Amino acid sequence: MFAALHVKSEYSLGHGTATPTELVRRAAEYGYSALALTDVETLAGQVEFHHAARAYGLRAIGGVELRDEFVPGELGRAAGRLVLLARDAGGYASLCRLLTHRRAGRAGDNVRDCLAIDPTGLFYLSDDPTVLSSLLRAGVDPRDIRRLARGGDESPSPVRAVADPDVVLLDPNDRELQRLLVAVRTQQRLVDVPAAAAQWLPDPRSLRERFGERLLGESSRLADACTFDLGAVRAELPRWHPASGAAPADYLAALARERLAAGRAAGRWRDATYDLRLSHELAVVAELGFSAYFPLVCEITDHARSEDIEVAARGSAASSLLAHVLGITPIDPLVHGLYFERFLHPGRRELPDIDLDLPSDRRDAVIEWVLRRFGPERAARVSTVQRLAARSAARELARALDLRLPDDDDELPAALRAPPWRALLGRLIGKPHHLSVHPGGVVVAEPDLATYVPLERVPSGMVVTQYDMRSLARLGLVKIDLLGNRALSALADARRLAGEPDLAPGRDVLTWQRLRAADTIGCFQIETPPVRATLRKLPLRDLDDVMAALAVVRPGPASGGARAAYIRRARGEEPPVPPHPRLAAVLRDTHGMLVYDEDVIAALAAMTGWSLARADAVRTALIDDSADPAALSAVRREFLAAAAATGAAERDAAAVWELAARFAAYSFNKAHAAGYAHLAWRTAAMKSHHPAAFACGVLDHYGGHYPLRTIAADLARHGVRLLAPHVHHSTVATTLEAGAVRVGLSHVKHLTTASARQLLRARPFADFAALLRAVPLGARELPALVLAGACDGLAPLDPDAYPLAHEALLARLEPDRSPERLRGLVVRAPVGPAADLYRRLVRVRNELACLHMHLSDHPLRILRGEAERAGCVPTPALTACTGREVRVVGLIAASRRHRGARGRVMQFVTLEDEWGLVEAVISSAVYAALGDPIRNPGPVMLTGRVEIDRGHPHIDVSQVQPFYRRARPFAGLLRG
Repeated sequence: MFAALHVKSEYSLGHGTATPTELVRRAAEYGYSALALTDVETLAGQVEFHHAARAYGLRAIGGVELRDEFVPGELGRAAGRLVLLARDAGGYASLCRLLTHRRAGRAGDNVRDCLAIDPTGLFYLSDDPTVLSSLLRAGVDPRDIRRLARGGDESPSPVRAVADPDVVLLDPNDRELQRLLVAVRTQQRLVDVPAAAAQWLPDPRSLRERFGERLLGESSRLADACTFDLGAVRAELPRWHPASGAAPADYLAALARERLAAGRAAGRWRDATYDLRLSHELAVVAELGFSAYFPLVCEITDHARSEDIEVAARGSAASSLLAHVLGITPIDPLVHGLYFERFLHPGRRELPDIDLDLPSDRRDAVIEWVLRRFGPERAARVSTVQRLAARSAARELARALDLRLPDDDDELPAALRAPPWRALLGRLIGKPHHLSVHPGGVVVAEPDLATYVPLERVPSGMVVTQYDMRSLARLGLVKIDLLGNRALSALADARRLAGEPDLAPGRDVLTWQRLRAADTIGCFQIETPPVRATLRKLPLRDLDDVMAALAVVRPGPASGGARAAYIRRARGEEPPVPPHPRLAAVLRDTHGMLVYDEDVIAALAAMTGWSLARADAVRTALIDDSADPAALSAVRREFLAAAAATGAAERDAAAVWELAARFAAYSFNKAHAAGYAHLAWRTAAMKSHHPAAFACGVLDHYGGHYPLRTIAADLARHGVRLLAPHVHHSTVATTLEAGAVRVGLSHVKHLTTASARQLLRARPFADFAALLRAVPLGARELPALVLAGACDGLAPLDPDAYPLAHEALLARLEPDRSPERLRGLVVRAPVGPAADLYRRLVRVRNELACLHMHLSDHPLRILRGEAERAGCVPTPALTACTGREVRVVGLIAASRRHRGARGRVMQFVTLEDEWGLVEAVISSAVYAALGDPIRNPGPVMLTGRVEIDRGHPHIDVSQVQPFYRRARPFAGLLRG
């Protein structure tokens, strides 16, 4: 039996090539008894490594290699390196403390840093005699020190020696990949990276030949002394210390019942089923030992609301009545038929995830509060390992080969398509590149983080865990995702401006009219073309129908025909026949179809008599990519036997199983749909009742499907008057002004918040020269502010002389921004139709460039005369053109390419003119013939046949042409 005690993985960034799992698998194939993972200055791969070793029956040894002068991007010096191995839990905790000291603090000498933390439970290994001597002089027990010896090394030493394979590669085939990783890390050309003598994991014969029995035997004995198994660690939940001194389960039950009673006093939760459901959930939570977790999350949500920060749990947590009555989620699971078992049941031993949505502009404040509340010893930000995606990997390989990769081209250069480089690129994709901050992840530990997790300071200055979210979860640590949601930010701003406390889902006629008309541009989750088309076709009665619309547009149901079938059934055009008569009751609300995860659970339970908990465990197994096919076959046999025991025919039960197995792969969490629909309804209600306030919120915080110009144009079509940002009238944020909406200075491209605030403090300005004297604007800030029209009216910037006066001013200031250079500058406004057209078009163009939206006018309204001469019809006229070939012109509001099963590409396009939006489809044949015809926002002319689907037109495109290529542009103007 063999043990390798010095092995690096891909987490030695830009150095090692193999994943921890690949190393473990190869070691098991070779017959190793133990393997130590000793990445350079990090434990990031240890959780994956230990769990993989458990699966392969291998002893995993946690360790690290310390190097002087190590910084991210540089490996430091190999001379003087010190390898540490954790002998026991104390040794692992010592590694965590040491790395936190070095990586989150200031690294010094390897040996001094190590001994400064008063370590226990470690073995000390080095190939440097100076390091070994330093350890001995410092009083480290010689029995804990080993010399790392290369093959044939018989040099004398005061301590025993072990074999040093110094593994960096998985096998010899990794040598070129390793050179490329070094080139990526050091930003060198590949030809300038020498071929290093990196070692790969040796097979047993090579081990014996290189090291001999003495060194290998000592390595095995040392490995046997390392008994710590990180895979067996389950972190302790943070302790809850209520003032009453009650146990966590008693405290949670009392808190939940107190809030249930308060809700009842307000007229909610009157039915006795709430008591039964709450008692059941409390019992399950107590049985699983999670009673301390819910008060912790509740404290966070309570704090957020005390600061007037809206917060709501995302995902399956909405299935919990306990979470609902505690105020963690606004979704009432009994109203929407949500199963607690989808969130938690006795078969789910892992800590549940409760991800919290917060306004994106307030999230950091809540994160900072959590870190203060639990202290740096117990709480930290979570890291994420940034890996090379296909595009970034191609860029790195192209740079290493001295090739240029165009910014706007998805195709690989010909050189990278050659077999050797294409294969190497494939291996580079997915490799870790650097450690960064997870946008909202926070971890809380008991008694402290150092027991479980090393910390590191990333380049931004934040201190994060070296473990990512997945690794922390496998350790059982409390991790909470505090996620930024732009829609919540928009809603909060709109509510503040409108003076409206809330618009919760209800029987509001105006909002339901908007939803049924699918007039939902700018509304959370319900603005995309597929969702709007579904909303128009469904008979919407309540929020459950909005939930269904969000579920059936997911890629699986939509591509498999389930969306169309659901719509037909909802409209009464097709009978709601369930897959089996026994499922009629549980699938009544979804018209006899599987739509949600919960429907899979209900179907499995109804066919077998299983509990919902057991049915959910089977559903989870069906979607587990790592599940053993033989185990799934056994579960299938168990399902068929259970169904047969209840009287179901084997053929019928098998059909239900196949349907459930197929659907489970893409089904949608009903609790997730409920949360989305709830927020979607509220944004639609705000747009319906307070359109101007809604505009302020959505313009400042929009992060949805369309460009901001499309949102602004939609708001204008709905009667919202949008005023351009102005140094005299705007604030930083967008706000209301005499019934109109004044766009904030934050929208001016390149203008920093600091400069915007300086403008507010210094105004008013007598003229533009006064502005220059008062506020020092940057080289990119000044032209953006001027061309956006934000200084119009400040002499010499006459709005009627736009853009000539503005361009002349910028030209005067180009060599020297002295206000005196503007003395005597006067630009007369040209007159006439051509000048007016030029002024309008250039203003719109500059607004798009500087504000990302057009405020003065819609480009197609300016060009409507040209469009008519080109034979283009406006979008409102399309309904009357059914079956006819027409030509339309517009801007591209959205575009999506879809690659079919045969690899052929088709394109879905949303076209926008001054009147509204229309959908267009470019078939795969037309797409291939035209050669990817839409690559910019337009304006573009589409020619095609108008088709009507339940009263709503779309265009089957046959030809695409840029609008500027129309025949005889501006001919009418020139004749005039």
